[in-house]
Amino acid sequence: MDFFVLGLKDVKIISYEQNYGRLEIVLEKTTSCETCPSCQARSKSVKNYREHRIILNPIESIQVQAFIRKRCFRCLNPSCQTKYFTEQIPGLEKKHIYTEQFKSFLADLYQDMDFPTIKRRLSKKYLLDVPIGTLHSKLKDLPKESLLVKYPIQTKYIGLDEFSYTKGHNYAVALIKIGHSQDPKSKIIDMVAGGKTTAVAKAVLNSVDPISVEACCMDFWEPFKTAVKEKLPNASVVADKYHTIKLINDDIQTLIRRILPALSQYDKELLEENKFLILKGRERLDDNQSYDLQTTILINNELETIYVFKEQFRSLYLIKNIDIAREKLHEWLYKANSSKIPELTQVANTFSEWFTEIINYWRYPISNGVTEGKINKIRVIQRKAYHYPNFHALRYNVLKSEL
Repeated sequence: MDFFVLGLKDVKIISYEQNYGRLEIVLEKTTSCETCPSCQARSKSVKNYREHRIILNPIESIQVQAFIRKRCFRCLNPSCQTKYFTEQIPGLEKKHIYTEQFKSFLADLYQDMDFPTIKRRLSKKYLLDVPIGTLHSKLKDLPKESLLVKYPIQTKYIGLDEFSYTKGHNYAVALIKIGHSQDPKSKIIDMVAGGKTTAVAKAVLNSVDPISVEACCMDFWEPFKTAVKEKLPNASVVADKYHTIKLINDDIQTLIRRILPALSQYDKELLEENKFLILKGRERLDDNQSYDLQTTILINNELETIYVFKEQFRSLYLIKNIDIAREKLHEWLYKANSSKIPELTQVANTFSEWFTEIINYWRYPISNGVTEGKINKIRVIQRKAYHYPNFHALRYNVLKSEL
């Protein structure tokens, strides 16, 4: 008989019994002879038996295991190099304990659950202890047909950024839809595991319709820019406003570390105490802080100069006209390169390479503030779940939360 319920062919039931809430079935192949895989000779000579345990589809809430008595045959062809061979069962891979039907059963669960949830369901309802690693290896390449998101997504503005999804060096790239006046809702479009590489960025950009995207906001990362130009040739790259200011602040801190050893003890303590005032926007300081700031930057001429340049650059974002902004940025870059302050000329060189992307902010006034907020949401989801054992489980729950 064909034991079709189990997805196996040419097997028969020898015995069965229920132990500790588990149904155990002993099976054997129906045929009396087997073909040698090497010489194709038929043989009925059995040397011994081997037991192959397999996990079958649960029946209602009862776990089902089968023990197949596999026969080891002698090859009767004297010229054959294979002396012994073990019979194989159609529908069951060699040495595997999971049938194709059981894999289909897992795949059905996978459409609506992540790996930890599947493991808990199997353990609680069916008394099955299937390791997370096994679930991952069986299901990782299956598409989630009900994964809630229909790709590619049409959107006008997007943001790209990287985040760490486990402790150590496991990174992923998130693609965020940035809302605007006509479509104000922002959301996480997709996320792909991997570092800040062009390949990973190109993979995640497959989730959007290249014709609909007008602008992509990002930090100063060349591989991201390369990926956008290849995958979204009609989209403009916008340098994120926050990261633009951050580059100047980073170079201010580099300058402070350079000049610090040459200062007196009093000036060192003053600079260490008020360093945050130099990095802060002038308009956010009260009267006492403004006085402390002025006292601090007078410690060193280069420090005073780079602070003035930082505030001048910040004031560019108050300009409404793109032509005036372009002219003022050209002027700022010329003066910065003429300052002969290494840290300032370094940031000026970076801004020169990204000149078009910085100016694109006036065409498309978007920033990665939304992107950073969505990445913070991903971290909250991780903390609430006490972290996920793999990236796929995190991705599934993040996308599900965005519906």
